[in-house]
Amino acid sequence: MVRKLAVAAAVTGLTLAFAASPAMAQKAAKKITFLTNYVFNGRHSPFFLGRDKGFYKEAGFDIEIQPATGSGFVISAVDGGKADYGMAESASVVQAVPKGSKVKGFEVYMDVTTSGLASLQPYPTPQSIAGKTVAASQTDSARVILPIIFSQKGLDPASIKWEAADPGVYFSLLLSGKADLITASYDGDVPALTKVAAAQKKEVHFASFADWGYDVFGYFLVARADQIAGHPDEVKAFAAATRKAVQYAIAHPEEAAQSLVKASPTLNYDTVLTQWTRSIKAIETPYEKEHGYGVATPDRLQRTVDLVKKALKIEAPVTAADVYATGLVTK
Repeated sequence: MVRKLAVAAAVTGLTLAFAASPAMAQKAAKKITFLTNYVFNGRHSPFFLGRDKGFYKEAGFDIEIQPATGSGFVISAVDGGKADYGMAESASVVQAVPKGSKVKGFEVYMDVTTSGLASLQPYPTPQSIAGKTVAASQTDSARVILPIIFSQKGLDPASIKWEAADPGVYFSLLLSGKADLITASYDGDVPALTKVAAAQKKEVHFASFADWGYDVFGYFLVARADQIAGHPDEVKAFAAATRKAVQYAIAHPEEAAQSLVKASPTLNYDTVLTQWTRSIKAIETPYEKEHGYGVATPDRLQRTVDLVKKALKIEAPVTAADVYATGLVTK
C-alpha cells in the first residue's frame, strides 16, 4: 500500500512538472501597443470591448490601448517602432508612404470618414471657409483631407488659415471665438461638443468632408510593412480579433460603451454610446455589406491613392500595394 502511494505521488509529481514545463506550457500572449487616432471616444469602444471579452487574448495578444493626437502621429509612432498597431485615415497613409514611411494598412476599420469641421455658425461649402481660422494639430488628418477637397473644387488650399493646437483645447478655442472652426468628427467630437455648447446657449454646426465630395476609405488599421510581410499570421490574427470585436460591439452597443467608460471613468456613458452609434453608420455602408467588414477592393484602393496623389500633387511613385496589404482580411 505504501509502495502504491509512493508511486502515485511520483506520477503526480511528474505530471505537475510536465504541465508546468515552460516548453510545454501554452504560449504566453504577446504584449502589443495599439494607438487610437485620437483621445478616447465612442469610435474606439470595440478595442476595449475586445480586450474585456478576451478576443485579443484568444488571438494571442496582451493589448495595451493608448490615445494619440492624430493619424500623422499614429503613422510616425508605428513607423518608429513605438507602437505595434494603430488606426489612421487612409489619406494620411497615402501621403506618408512616398515620404519614406514604412507603414501599411491591412484592414479597413471604418469604411467612410466621419471627419469634418465643427463651428458655431454654418459653413455649407468649402468656399465658405476660405480665409477662416481652422484649429487642428500638426498631425491631424484634416490637414491632409481638406486640401484634397479644395483641390477637387478648384480652390486654393493656401486660403485655409490653420491654427496649430492640441486636441485638448479645440472646444475652448471654438467656444471662446479664437477659432472659426475646429477639426472634428461627427461620431467622436460633435456629441460632446454639443453638450458643452448647449450649456453656453450656443449651437454647433458640422460640415462633413464626405458631404463635400471626399469619397475614399475612412480609417485603416496599420502596421509596419516588414511586420506584415514577416509575420502575416500574427497580423491576420489581430485583424480577425478586431473584426470579431467590431461585430460584437455593433450587436451590443451598450456593452461596448460600458467597456470604454470602465477604462476611462471620466467619460460620460451616454455620450460614448451616442458616439459609437454614429460610428456604426460609417461602418455599415452598402460597400461593407457587399464586400464584408474590413475588406478593401483593388479598384477602391486605387481610387483612394489616385485621388490623394492628384490633390496633394504627389509626384513620387506610389501604388495601392505600397499603401495597403490585401489578402489578410476576407469576406
